[in-house]
Amino acid sequence: MRVPLGWLATWIDLPVRAELEERLTLAGLEIEEVLRTGPDLSAIRVGHVLERKQHPNADRLSVCSVDLGEAAPATIVCGASNVAAGQKVAVAVPGVTLPDGTKLKKSKIRGEVSEGMICSARELGLGDDPSGILVLDPGANIGAPLSEVLQAGETILDVEITPNRGDWVSMLGMAREVRALFGGTLRMPPSEPVEGTRAASEDVRIAIDDPDGCHLYVGRVVRGVQIGPSPAWLAARLEAAGMRAINVVVDVTNLVLLEYGQPLHAFDLASLRGAEVRVRRAHSGEKLATLDGETRDLAPDDLVIADAERAVAIAGVMGGAETEVRATTRDVLIESAQFAPTRVRRTSKRLGLRSEASYRFERGVDPDGVARAADRAARLLAELAGGTVSRGRVEVRGVAAPRSGEIVLDPSHPNRLLGTKLTTEEIVSLLARVGVQARLDVDNRLRCTVPSWRNDLSIAEDLIEEIARIHGYDAIEPTMPRAALAPVSRPASLALVERTRDQLKAAGLIEIRLMPTLQPADLDALRLPTDDALRRGVRLANPMPGMGPLLCTSLLPGLLRAARRNLSRQVDSVRIFEVGRTFLARGPGELPEEPLRAAALVTRGERASLWEPGSPIPAFFEAKGIAESLLAELGQRAVFQAGSSAPWLHPGASGELRSVDTVLCRLGELHPEVASAFEISAACALLEVDLQALLDRPGEPSRYREVSSYPAVRRDLAVLLASSQPAGEVLDAIRKTAGNMLVSAAIFDRYEGKGIPAGKVSIAFRLVFQRPDRTLLDAEVAKTTERVVDMLGQRFGGELR
Repeated sequence: MRVPLGWLATWIDLPVRAELEERLTLAGLEIEEVLRTGPDLSAIRVGHVLERKQHPNADRLSVCSVDLGEAAPATIVCGASNVAAGQKVAVAVPGVTLPDGTKLKKSKIRGEVSEGMICSARELGLGDDPSGILVLDPGANIGAPLSEVLQAGETILDVEITPNRGDWVSMLGMAREVRALFGGTLRMPPSEPVEGTRAASEDVRIAIDDPDGCHLYVGRVVRGVQIGPSPAWLAARLEAAGMRAINVVVDVTNLVLLEYGQPLHAFDLASLRGAEVRVRRAHSGEKLATLDGETRDLAPDDLVIADAERAVAIAGVMGGAETEVRATTRDVLIESAQFAPTRVRRTSKRLGLRSEASYRFERGVDPDGVARAADRAARLLAELAGGTVSRGRVEVRGVAAPRSGEIVLDPSHPNRLLGTKLTTEEIVSLLARVGVQARLDVDNRLRCTVPSWRNDLSIAEDLIEEIARIHGYDAIEPTMPRAALAPVSRPASLALVERTRDQLKAAGLIEIRLMPTLQPADLDALRLPTDDALRRGVRLANPMPGMGPLLCTSLLPGLLRAARRNLSRQVDSVRIFEVGRTFLARGPGELPEEPLRAAALVTRGERASLWEPGSPIPAFFEAKGIAESLLAELGQRAVFQAGSSAPWLHPGASGELRSVDTVLCRLGELHPEVASAFEISAACALLEVDLQALLDRPGEPSRYREVSSYPAVRRDLAVLLASSQPAGEVLDAIRKTAGNMLVSAAIFDRYEGKGIPAGKVSIAFRLVFQRPDRTLLDAEVAKTTERVVDMLGQRFGGELR
């Protein structure tokens, strides 16, 4: 925005320009450029005429001795009759270029040397007075640039306005900012018009059909105007602000826009059909020829100003050509309104049409200034265009725009946030300078009332920013940041996730990260019943291309799709896992459940490695080993139970790891139908760990024991057992029977076939005995081994081979 300082000075007294620019910049107003509309007089200097003598060779010339603040005075030949000793004058020395392009040089005039020129107003481009030289104020400093002594033209600040400060886009807003920074009294221009006897309601009817799009609409009627050029002072102000003068009616509306920041529009009242104005949504397929000569296609969401038959303006953006003010216009309707900023912004952006009006409406206008601006424009039209203002305003209200109202501020909050030591009285005073009235309540809180023109203030932190701006950021004493050192703690969920990832990576699996979405068909492919909890998916309103419409309720579909992609690219063996949250919908309006899960997938390759045995470990047992190692690392004691209710697992090769009545992990080989649905032909096993359940079950701490320095004794037992007997139960029984001497018990072989009775299986157990304090005796080991063999026979019907 361009701010002419001469114009601004009519609103409020201004400080020295350098100080004004500095304080405005520190307050957040970026001054991009300082412009001038008059000639550049910085090279012209102030001189003091010490002596005037008659030129010896010319009756109309004088030879003057002029002090320019240098060691010796300059001799200048002057032809003006009003030059006299003791005057302060404007002097151009050799090398200076005058505003008309003349470049001075040292010369001889009728035999006398002239070291410069004493200038007239015409020669400086300051007027047409030919009577003589320009005589300056006697108090002017000798040798100073003339620009510091004489105001020539207008000085203009080109200011960058932040999007949240719609109040700054006006002379009134700038004057308020100067008052907040330097103090002073605002001088508002007169706005109340002299009204005639005819009521404005007899001239025009106004209605708002879209009350959400138009909060307030005010109409003023001025009859009998004479269209013509604006007076010079008005045209000069518009030109200084970057606008061109058009005619007196349009120029008045632009002037008031610049004064108050309130856009106005003038309609030719005679061209409004039915003498009616309606604020409504555009009709589908409706078109409008705008003032810029273009015909615009309107959309149903566009807000328009219409008469009884058609749209005549795009609300808040641009007027229509059919109702514009012409040379023949005699009666004018002045529109002043408050439109919804978002509606104006959408329409302006869609049409690619930006205007001075839309620029201000998008930032929000002062609702309390709408009527004032209409009154001001009506008064000026009556004064400058000879019109008569109809009595009263036609004013219609829609749904009121939300306002900040009252903000509660703790007086200690600004000091804590800014590092200042302001008293409550100082805080109240600083807020008052920006128009915020604060009163101290009984609970020692400030109740702050925000002025109507500050729609950017809505929370306490906004007020604190204003306190800092007006107090001055440069006045805040810099301090080093202070912080209390505290031990770092990790959330239990994060620690659990990291330990899970580490263990699964240690098992040789690769972690993958997938988008947390799935297709409804994925749930069908898992053979889920219709009432299964995993079908409670959360549907996305706007899923990304290539993503499913549901947030994932299980990690398994993503793993299976990843396995299919890798297998189809001839990856021999897939070993992957993922840890993350799943999402289960709750009732309407409730946030979903987000249980934490870990899932892993392993496949058996078709080609055996050189280092693998001839018969590779079945995928089921590999998944079971991974799951047991993971739970053991997490400090969980879990018992394996064959069979699982998970419909995606093979019923004959699946199981669950349980702790009491809680299922911690479900694992097994992939069900053939699920494998077919996901197009997986390789042997595949899955495991899924309920990490959410583990969060509520703190694991047992790891226990370490000293490595014994005494020798261990190993015994291998090959036992015939029923083939239906779970080997895990046998191992548990062995550990309990052997007692403390047993440090390890494991299965190292399983055989059935030739030489083994039908229905039986041979399982070989390796028992390791050792004590930390002495060497075991053979008799002790033999006795314990016999006790184990007896237990196997009595409890499980086992026979030694």
